[in-house]
Amino acid sequence: MNRISSFVWLLCACAGSGSAAGDVDYEHNIRPVLKARCWSCHGALQQQSSLRLDTVASMTQGGDSGPAIVGGELIKSPLWQRITATDNSERMPPEGPPLSADEIESIGNWIVAGAVGPANESPEPDPRDHWSFRTPVRPEAPAAIAGRSVHPIDVWIGRTLDREGLTPAPPADRATLLRRVYLDLVGMPPTVEELNAFLAQDSHAAYEQVVDALLHDPRYGERWGRHWLDIWRYSDWYGRRHVPDVWNSASQIWRWRDWVVRSLNEDLGYDQMLRLMLAADEIAPEDPDVAVATGYLIRNWYALNPNDWMRNTVEHTGKAFLGLTFNCAHCHDHKYDPISHDDYFRLRAYFEPIAVRQDRVPGQPDPGMFQEYSYGVLR
Repeated sequence: MNRISSFVWLLCACAGSGSAAGDVDYEHNIRPVLKARCWSCHGALQQQSSLRLDTVASMTQGGDSGPAIVGGELIKSPLWQRITATDNSERMPPEGPPLSADEIESIGNWIVAGAVGPANESPEPDPRDHWSFRTPVRPEAPAAIAGRSVHPIDVWIGRTLDREGLTPAPPADRATLLRRVYLDLVGMPPTVEELNAFLAQDSHAAYEQVVDALLHDPRYGERWGRHWLDIWRYSDWYGRRHVPDVWNSASQIWRWRDWVVRSLNEDLGYDQMLRLMLAADEIAPEDPDVAVATGYLIRNWYALNPNDWMRNTVEHTGKAFLGLTFNCAHCHDHKYDPISHDDYFRLRAYFEPIAVRQDRVPGQPDPGMFQEYSYGVLR
């Protein structure tokens, strides 16, 4: 306590002489420290005790306990009292090492000098205000331009092209259009016979008929199944070097792969596909044709480390279905997305407790028989 009192006396003396206190720059010496050590609890995402420390104005206004700083009054500034507290239950920040002596000195000098900040300082933007987290609103479509396509997508693109001073590309010829739709829907170009048959039709409905035919083509599910299975991280194998990992892998996981392809070809609907992949064991636990959808949950099952398995499930679910990385929040609040440490475990709680059912498939060996194999024989 004597050390702190001496430090306070020294700061007050410096303030009287106008030396060290006037050398502290808020933008370079104070704000970076507060951002690194304080904003996670007193910033845009969280305001513990209703206190924000991301602007001088918010610090002066304070929170539940009143102002955090009082310009020129070091002893009356709770911020100073908390960063210099010797009692760990009172010290801030509560986690990690205390602020360094240089950081404490800079903050003290700044408060003694009047705690001045930039006049136009803005608070840290709330990540939840980012456009990707807002409820979608259908905008009013711009008016079509005479002589151009009236399709809504073309109208929107045309407005941007006009703003940038660009000229729209001419319409694609019918052969190019057919090639594009084949590659998009089934992943292969049309054959010469299919191309000639299409070009021989002079009907406006010919293109629509081709699209309908391709959507009912079995290759449609295979083409788009491959796309989604890449995102959902399908694999037949752990991917390690040792041969036993082949038979330790989920040998029946291909059934989930085929279910994805079949669901796309049967037009099941993405919303229903996601429900079943995440909760088919709850929706229809006794229906094997439905339960196979939960292959998504066991695709990286590892019996020797179920914690890693669960962590990967949360991470993959966040990336595949939300477009967000949750793995950072496994250890701490996310640094730039609005995902807290608590949010991570709230999502994880949806999947726990979880266990893998190893039901025997008719005509297949018992799932546990892999344990009887000899590594020497496999090698």
